[in-house]
Amino acid sequence: MDLDILKQRAKAFDYLFDAVVVTDIQGTIIDWNKGSEALYGYSKKEVIGQDVSILHVPEDFNHVTAGVIASVEKMGKWSGEVRMLHKNGHIGWIESMCIPIFDDANKMIGALGINRDITERKTELARLHSLAHYDQLTAIPNRYSLLDRLEHLIAQCERSKSQFTLLYMDLDKFKIINDTKGHAFGDQLLKEVALRLSKLIRQSDTFARIGGDEFVFLLENTSHKNDIAVMAEMILKELDRVFVINDEEIKISCSLGVAIYPEDGSTMDALLTAGDVAMYKAKQGGRGTYKF
Repeated sequence: MDLDILKQRAKAFDYLFDAVVVTDIQGTIIDWNKGSEALYGYSKKEVIGQDVSILHVPEDFNHVTAGVIASVEKMGKWSGEVRMLHKNGHIGWIESMCIPIFDDANKMIGALGINRDITERKTELARLHSLAHYDQLTAIPNRYSLLDRLEHLIAQCERSKSQFTLLYMDLDKFKIINDTKGHAFGDQLLKEVALRLSKLIRQSDTFARIGGDEFVFLLENTSHKNDIAVMAEMILKELDRVFVINDEEIKISCSLGVAIYPEDGSTMDALLTAGDVAMYKAKQGGRGTYKF
């Protein structure tokens, strides 16, 4: 089909909210509509003759291009959600569809993309996901995320006949701190605790706040008591360092209960209960320690 005809058709999209971008086979922009100007911030004069890569986040471009080519070759079109780069440097999200342009000899000579801004939708989804899965005070995983991860970890270890460790942690005498220093002080302390301890875990591990001053660690592929003891000592040592909250120094400690899968329980409830019981034994043993 004649590119001039395609350009005329593209002009018909000028009054749509969607952005229409036309490129040649080399990926050079040869036409676009007013919707594209609104979406990307460039005038038509600025982009004609430019490579389409200027509309993409640099680190995404090769991956997106490979996906588009593979899909067009197999399905005759491509659609998906990708990041876009505005003229001012802002990164947003678009829902995009790309179709090939052929000449009269059925040879591909370019592509036409129709893009719709979905940045607000993606932002809202991310916000809802954060509310559902992350503790809003400390920004670490919440109880829901922990239970989800624990369920998957049990299933994974059941299949592979492997083990993992759950550490149930409770701050010692935190109620006294809240009552004497105030809840704002206590909240800031919890945030600092989470920040410090998050740095101790591996990428494969999980550290979550499950309520109040209670936290849980899931240590994947860790079941040897010596390794667990090393981790527990690291946690105790990290919390033993002085905290400075609102220019006031404060020292705290915690009690840790250790539960090993499947030795101490093969279900979520059993492991959490075992960890909780062991944690209370640590408190009864003088606090600032851990118990298996």
